[in-house]
Amino acid sequence: MIKKALFSLAALFLAAATFIACDGNFTQEVLTGGTEVPYEKMGVVMFTGNRTVGSLQTQMSDVKALKINYARTTFWFDTGYMPYRGASPNFTRFDDALSAAESAGVELLPILGYVPSWLQGSGDWKSVYINDYVIPVVSRYKGRVKYWEIWNEPDEMTYNSLNGSADDYFDLLKMASSAIHSIDPSAYIVSAASANITADGISKWEWTQRLIDLGLANYADVLNVHYYADMEFELSSIGGPMVTNSGLRVWVTETGKSGQSSQKDYFEANMAYIEKSIAPERIYWYCYVQGEGAGEESPPDSSYGLVTTYGGFRYESSLYTHLKTR
Repeated sequence: MIKKALFSLAALFLAAATFIACDGNFTQEVLTGGTEVPYEKMGVVMFTGNRTVGSLQTQMSDVKALKINYARTTFWFDTGYMPYRGASPNFTRFDDALSAAESAGVELLPILGYVPSWLQGSGDWKSVYINDYVIPVVSRYKGRVKYWEIWNEPDEMTYNSLNGSADDYFDLLKMASSAIHSIDPSAYIVSAASANITADGISKWEWTQRLIDLGLANYADVLNVHYYADMEFELSSIGGPMVTNSGLRVWVTETGKSGQSSQKDYFEANMAYIEKSIAPERIYWYCYVQGEGAGEESPPDSSYGLVTTYGGFRYESSLYTHLKTR
């Protein structure tokens, strides 16, 4: 086992909690003071199947108009890609997403996930995932896709196949990384993040640390974090040392706030806090429009989307307006 972190997560957690309790207002000022919002690092999560706010090309062009240069989406391994074992793969959705991004001048980060219903729970699912999905997809887009993210939140999104542990995910990551580099040695691998890293005490931090200790730096180029919180102290007190000791670049591929009216305030405070805490290369907002379904809508008071439609009306968040006019 590679042991890169020489600090106690529990001790840091308790120490930071004590500090916050002593003077919360002072701490909040310290956490963000002097740090500007890193707009140039901003990306956005996109559900490329959703058409409620326009065509895919219209959405990508709008993202670019917001001065956002990065988009993250899932290249779904599902029955739409392969309806049954041995069927010919259907790349249409992936072709459309990548072409729209390229046309708009947006760099696409595809997530390679997950497992179609006919494969879930099968003993050979990892081999099928690699041979019938990862290899054909990466081969098709070699030279057009620079970064590949392997799965999303595997501690919770198991699809009746992974067991949720860092060890089981690491086994899949090793297989995928080796397969990708055999096709495209210049490709970069982005590890999956756990679900919201500040949820459940320190359990998500421990999951991430276990991944690092197993030898993540040997198979991935980028350590990945998902952060849904309002200046939680752990990101600075635990995340900072963890990133430093990991030996990896770091991205935050999800952060966001539900309720369109509160998005701008959350963005301005927490983008600065994330930047000061772990200095990631990229920070992806969740999301442009919420929901993968072609006609899926979400009400503006609970939507994570920068834009949404509900009841036949289009709504734009406070953050969308800010980004559009800055």
